[in-house]
Amino acid sequence: MEVKKQTPSVRDYSIFNDINRWFDELDLRNRDDKSGFIEKSNTRTTYERHIREFFNYQVGKDIEYLTEEDVIIKKNDLMDYRTHLAKNKNNTNATINNKIAALKSLIKFLESEHDCESNVFNFRPLPTEKNPAGSFEGIPEAEEFAEAAFIHERQNRLMKKLFILFSVRTGARKSEVLRVKWEDITYSSKHDCYLVNFKKTKQKKARPVGISSSFYEELLTLKYEYGEHELIFHKLTVDSINDMWHRVCRVLNIPQERNLRPHSLRNTATNFSYNVSGDIKKVAAFSGHKNINVLNDHYLNKERDYSQDPGVLIDQDIDIDFLDSVTLEQFRQFFLECDVSIQKKLKYFLELK
Repeated sequence: MEVKKQTPSVRDYSIFNDINRWFDELDLRNRDDKSGFIEKSNTRTTYERHIREFFNYQVGKDIEYLTEEDVIIKKNDLMDYRTHLAKNKNNTNATINNKIAALKSLIKFLESEHDCESNVFNFRPLPTEKNPAGSFEGIPEAEEFAEAAFIHERQNRLMKKLFILFSVRTGARKSEVLRVKWEDITYSSKHDCYLVNFKKTKQKKARPVGISSSFYEELLTLKYEYGEHELIFHKLTVDSINDMWHRVCRVLNIPQERNLRPHSLRNTATNFSYNVSGDIKKVAAFSGHKNINVLNDHYLNKERDYSQDPGVLIDQDIDIDFLDSVTLEQFRQFFLECDVSIQKKLKYFLELK
């Protein structure tokens, strides 16, 4: 049962001070070896949110007011809390496991100084899928989803729409997008586009991603609508995005079996990149995946056209006599409807002539 929140009159910061030491330890993993600069880590932000959520539920306190007794957790407490989390349909099994793992990491850190034990966490985590998030059926469907958010959402609808369009163009994770600042976007005359420099990524490496000048101009409308701010999507949070996502899925009658989630935007962008380039190394550079096997197993569409295998194509003779009967309008319509990669090849061919 969730405990009613309370604020003790007598403050004892000994537990909180040790929790802060643990947070600092997490940040040290983010230390730049050359400059010595220590930046607040993504892990710290996520773990702090999970820790606060647990103790607000368990003892009705903010972590600033925890006592020795509050950090003594029993296995039954954890089982009850996991059941509580499972009742929220927004929590996937992976999310629940991550929340419990954050708490375990804290207790393991505290047990050398306080009367708590991490062995109470010795139980099997909930089963998870490798990649529960599905993909949109291409960029147009993702853009329709963004437009539906703009039409049906009541608050910050323009920002929500552009968050979706930004995510499907950059393939960035939700947390990465929320941290992007205006100063992180710069124009590249070499590439004739704007570069979004994602400084805080899962791989702890900066990752530049290109966006068009026209879309950057569209992003600038956020300044006119919501005023100047350091962050681009400053009015959105992880929770507000998740809530919006479920509402739009209901409006569009998207079946739950499709598993469309905010992470689906990253999946869709990754597949689009692969369909255009056909080069998994280029896709890995775009998406920021260090391990190509993870990219291939978890993100790329597994549908394979066996007719494109070398064993078929090498022995295949294509009769191109049909080109003699193709009209100019048919050629034009073909190039209008084909992939961007083919359109670029045509443009390059014409520029050489």
